[in-house]
Amino acid sequence: MKRILIATIAITSLLSACSGNANDPDKKMSEEPGATLNGPRKGVFLRASFDDDPSHFVGRFLSNELVEDQIDENRGIQTECTKFVTYKEVNASGSFDEYYNSSTEVKGNFGLTEAGEVMAKKAGVGGDASMGHSSGTTIRVKYDLTKKIVANVSDPAAFKACCDSSPDACTDRYVGEFWYGTGTLYEKSGRQTGGQANLDTTATASSLSVADGWAWKRSTDFKDVYFAFRVTDRVAQSNCDWANRPPKSSEGQYFVGVSPASPSEDIARSAAMRNARVQAVQYLGETIAASSSSSSSVIDGYAKSESVVNTVAEGIANFVKDDRYCPAEMIDSPKGPTYVMKVLAFFPNEKKKEAVKTTIDNIESKAKADGKLTPILKNEIKALRLKNNE
Repeated sequence: MKRILIATIAITSLLSACSGNANDPDKKMSEEPGATLNGPRKGVFLRASFDDDPSHFVGRFLSNELVEDQIDENRGIQTECTKFVTYKEVNASGSFDEYYNSSTEVKGNFGLTEAGEVMAKKAGVGGDASMGHSSGTTIRVKYDLTKKIVANVSDPAAFKACCDSSPDACTDRYVGEFWYGTGTLYEKSGRQTGGQANLDTTATASSLSVADGWAWKRSTDFKDVYFAFRVTDRVAQSNCDWANRPPKSSEGQYFVGVSPASPSEDIARSAAMRNARVQAVQYLGETIAASSSSSSSVIDGYAKSESVVNTVAEGIANFVKDDRYCPAEMIDSPKGPTYVMKVLAFFPNEKKKEAVKTTIDNIESKAKADGKLTPILKNEIKALRLKNNE
């Protein structure tokens, strides 16, 4: 009983620190950097089992009737049209902390009991719905991405003809990517609400981290395996009309990134995403300039400067998510074939305030390094920070 009491006090202290005043230095020590996760990654699912070669699942069709908490790669069906979906391995990189969709069966296989969520529900707090997504279908995954297996339609015209001639052979979606890396799965251990913590007392403070107002207990580690897959929308993938007319969303902003001619498809994919991130930063710069005083041409100039734009683009890399790609366009050159790639990327509104803060921080740092951080500019930057916190 004494050990449980000590663990409960420690965990309660951890959660209380994270819900305190924004000026409390202990709060900064207890929260993980970038740990506001919000909704699950669109179209990405945790795999039923992790391994080093899931390529035989690529191109398998998923029934249109399956809902989010029923989808895993084992539900995919190979048909006569699957033969037109080939694959290739591409390099990838980045450190991420996200929610993934997961079937309830997969979640159970990993022993993610959500003890904290059950306790919170008993206390009348609610479960996953408080984070804006359906109960019991998401898992927190913190990981480093190394590479991907990516589906490629070898003959788009033949693929379309096959699906059109045999409607039963194709659904609206298929298994399109697998993601490889190293990381950790987490389960909820409790929630802070109204100054009271409802906790799984089997957890220890050292095993917890905090995100979205929840305490998370480290559950399962994985290393150098394909741990997730992505569902491809066959209809949306069949053409690239979105490259000329990006979709609109009330939840955020879409950007179309275009790579320069590159020596490989891998390099072209990475360059297209960099271009999309740069556009997102330019969009933030316009937002900042619009909210600054009419006399602040210095703010506007720094917001558009190559140094600030490139630095911020790297800083918000985890906020701008790739949604879909056009097939690579091959261009002959005197030095051999080159490739151009287009990507549709999404920047969520929920990350805008954090990204604006990053941009303002970089403007201030660059102005200080240039010796141009005058009292007037300091006051302007201070006013921008206040507006961004409203």
